[in-house]
Amino acid sequence: MEPPFLWATAVSIECKAVLNQPVETITDARIQEISLRYIKQLTSLHLETDFSRDKETRTSVSLMKEWSQEMLPLTDYKMDLYTEDNHLFNLSFDFNLVCRLNGIDAERLLQYFMDSISLARERAVNVIEEIRITPGVAVLLILVGDHEEVKNRVLPQQEIYKKFGLQLLKLDKKQKMESNLENRMMAYSAFYREWYNALNQNIN
Repeated sequence: MEPPFLWATAVSIECKAVLNQPVETITDARIQEISLRYIKQLTSLHLETDFSRDKETRTSVSLMKEWSQEMLPLTDYKMDLYTEDNHLFNLSFDFNLVCRLNGIDAERLLQYFMDSISLARERAVNVIEEIRITPGVAVLLILVGDHEEVKNRVLPQQEIYKKFGLQLLKLDKKQKMESNLENRMMAYSAFYREWYNALNQNIN
């Protein structure tokens, strides 16, 4: 599995552990038959040694599309979700499938993910021990690193990144002496806002 999928899986497992809710058994014979058929096909595809990685990926995507076309008419999966600011958010079939198999409500899993990617909180929690990259932060780093538009914007901002990167290390040393988690979070939140504003002004 690619890193983003591994991290997404980790977030799902963590959310499942936090909620500790029972999984609803699937009793519809048609859904059972369809699911078993595609699980077997995907397993067989994974064990195929003659396929290139590219061909395996394309075939896997194709199988998931076929699976969704057969399954969706029989399920109550949410394919669309509106955010609080009225933006439409599309939920994929496989995302719904993972939620259902783990007994997690789709909205609850998304909220858990959003709660887990607070840079200020993660830095505040881990500064006492060792700064680590969490699944949420790592996904964001991948998005920034791979997106061409962002890549092109980052390069002219190297001096800002250097400046605030050094300031962040100094802030880490200072916050190690702060025992109150809320105070550490407030300090990091203010720092990240300042960093964001500096980048935003430079880009504009």
